[in-house]
Amino acid sequence: MKTIFALLILAIALPSCSHNNDCCSVVDVGITIKYLNETGENLLEVENGINTSEISLFHKVNDEWIEYYEGNLDYPKGLKTEERENIKYLVVFPSTTITVADYSETMIQFSDSDFDIIRTKIDKSNSNIIVTEVWYNDQLKWDAISTERIFEIIK
Repeated sequence: MKTIFALLILAIALPSCSHNNDCCSVVDVGITIKYLNETGENLLEVENGINTSEISLFHKVNDEWIEYYEGNLDYPKGLKTEERENIKYLVVFPSTTITVADYSETMIQFSDSDFDIIRTKIDKSNSNIIVTEVWYNDQLKWDAISTERIFEIIK
């Protein structure tokens, strides 16, 4: 009986002693954007501003724009609003599919005629996925040297 008990303890303990260093992955891709109009009003807070329920995200995959929707996720459309110090921001989770030279592309469609393109440089080393640069409509808005991945866009 003692032998069986000892073997059972050994069978349970051995798998937990693995020295696998690939246990953890970091996924850090969220981009926080404050949208303002020309007079400085937050477009996520004003009447007739940006209605986030009407925004669609598209990921560029194999040179085609594919609408993003993953119903099993907390934010199935790949975006959410966030409030900081009573100010509303849009948080976008961009594509992590590399198109060219470590970059991915995501289209934010506000309406049929209004869209913007986010291009992100993605570091996929050591099982991690980390955004290291953000370009918004061909303008560099954030890079890894900056602190928090947050910026303003005037629309």
